[in-house]
This record gives sequence, C-alpha cells and structure tokens, in this order.
Amino acid sequence: MVRREASTVERGSAPTSADVARLAGVSQATISLVLNGRASNVRISDETRDRVISAAAQLGYTPNHAARSLRQRSTKIITFVLPSLDNPYYSDVISAAQVTAQQHGYAVSVIPTRARPGEFHALSLLQGAAFDGIIVAGHENCAAPELLQLAARGVAVVVLQQHGPDPAIHSVSVDLEAGGYLATRHLTGLGHRRIAHVMEELPPSDTRRDRIDGYRRALSEAGLPFDPSLVVITENSMAGGCKAIEHLLLSHRPPSAAFMYNDQMAVGALHALRTHGLRIPGDFAVVGFDGLAVGQFTAPPLTTIDHPRGDLGRLAVETLIDAIEKRSPEARERMLPVKLLIRESCGGMEASLHQS
Repeated sequence: MVRREASTVERGSAPTSADVARLAGVSQATISLVLNGRASNVRISDETRDRVISAAAQLGYTPNHAARSLRQRSTKIITFVLPSLDNPYYSDVISAAQVTAQQHGYAVSVIPTRARPGEFHALSLLQGAAFDGIIVAGHENCAAPELLQLAARGVAVVVLQQHGPDPAIHSVSVDLEAGGYLATRHLTGLGHRRIAHVMEELPPSDTRRDRIDGYRRALSEAGLPFDPSLVVITENSMAGGCKAIEHLLLSHRPPSAAFMYNDQMAVGALHALRTHGLRIPGDFAVVGFDGLAVGQFTAPPLTTIDHPRGDLGRLAVETLIDAIEKRSPEARERMLPVKLLIRESCGGMEASLHQS
C-alpha cells in the first residue's frame, strides 16, 4: 500500500520524482525505471511497481522530459504491453519485434500487465514522452480507455488480434475465424459429431470475428447443431484447459473431440485425457491453435492451427514505425493467414486424407 503523505508536496508546486519516491517508499532510480517502462528489465517486483504507479497517480506526477526533448525529437523506444510473460506464444512475437525494431534504429521495452487499475494511467501520464509508440496485446489491455487518450495525444498505437478501437489506432492480427473453421472442419471430416470448443472469456464489446465464429460455421456446413453446452469458458492456461476437459468428460453426453482456444490450453487437455486413461486420438481428438513448438513434443504430437508469429511481431513493429514516422496517416487493419498443421492428436497422416 502507498503511504498517504501527499501533503509533503508544497501546495501549488508541481510534484517531483522525489515526492513520488518518498510516497512510494523507494529510490528515485526505481521511480525512473518503472515510469520509463524498464521495471521488468531489472526485475523490480510487481508490488513495488504497483506502489510507484499508485503514488504517481495519487500525486498527479508527470515526468519532465523537456530537457531530453530539446536534445532529440524522439526516444526511439517502442513499448510492448503484454497480458503476461508466462505464455510462450509471445516469445516468437517479441523476438521478431525486437529484431525488426533494431533494424529500424528502435529499441523495444516490454511491460507485462493485465490492465489493472493505474497501470495504463501511468502510461498515459508519460504522454508518449518515454516512448514513441506502443503495441498492445491482450483483450483487457486493448480495451483500456487510456489507449484512446494516448492516440488523441498523437502517440502511435497498434493493437494485436483486435480491431482498432478508434480510427487512429492500427491493428495487426491473424485470421482467427478461418482458424476456427479449419480446425472444426478437420474434426467433422474425421467423423466427429460432438465437438467441444474450449475458449477464454472475451469482452462483451468485442465485435471481431474469432475462433468460435469459424467453429460455428464448420458445424453448420456439416449439418451439425450448435450446442452451447459444448462451449466451455476457462482461464487461458494449461490448468484451464485441463479443468475444461475434466468438466466435459463428466457431462451427460461427453464430446469425442475438442477444438482448444490455443496450444497452451491444448497441452492441459492432453494431460486430462491421459489422466482419465483415454486414448488420443482413439477415444478423443484434440486440435490446438498457434503452432507452438511444444506441440511437436507432446504425447501424442498436437494437431494445431499454425500462423506466422514472427511475421505478426515484425508487421506490428513496421506498422507502428510507419505511424510514428508519419508514413501511414490513416489507421490500417492488417491480417495474416493461418493453416492447419496435422499431427497425431487427431489421427496423424490418416486425417490428412479428409482434407484433400
């Protein structure tokens, strides 16, 4: 908790980093690292980072970058905001983003956040002074109202896997609906008639076409009804995938296959099925989404919807730099293709005959 000592700031005077440091109970160096997006680089704890952000917000502190602005017109820093660092999906995206940024003379700062109160407030306080542009991933993060405030101040913003929430915000994504369609069509082609879809919760305001839309389209084409009881919402993790399959197996009419929201959940699904002594794919088939390398080494290897994660990171940075350097005045929505990568969790090469 932040100690309420805001009264130590003289009335009528602008708060300083020293005031924020005193209120948060940390050094001024820590204040600089947190508010310039470099906390994760030096392993500052989430608790300390939260205290700094809360103190800055409480005092209304805005970093003074005027002196630096006189020396240079831009920081050459791109901030990449992720929902977490735990999901291996982002490693390829970030690696490609960093390489692309370096080729253009930029550096990438990574901030893990789930849009907790105050997180984006701290970014908005910076008003673009600590970074030239921002790339945002994660449903909650992309819906943060502070993104609109940043865009209104002229900060370049790109969101991943979402529609741009404002005409000034660019988006880069993969064809999620097509992926859901390919995965489910593959399963119907193998003869499955009760196919579950395990997904994470989507924001009510999300209007993009997602995996579940492709899932429903493939069911309809196969003459199968959409059954809401076969759609399970769970946390985006291996544990979440495991719990979802446990729930489905205990249902009155269990499915014989599942299309999982991503490979991380699919790994959890495979674990749950093995725990119950079910043969994969003999008793139950699984399809993931993302094409992560780990899918080659699961037992059995995972059928998945693959897409170019490196291209996603590269294109996000290129789109952002175009916006920063005023080469793309109007917001763009750019979409990458997906493909079905068939492995043994659905029947191996035998299954590919149904796709020809």
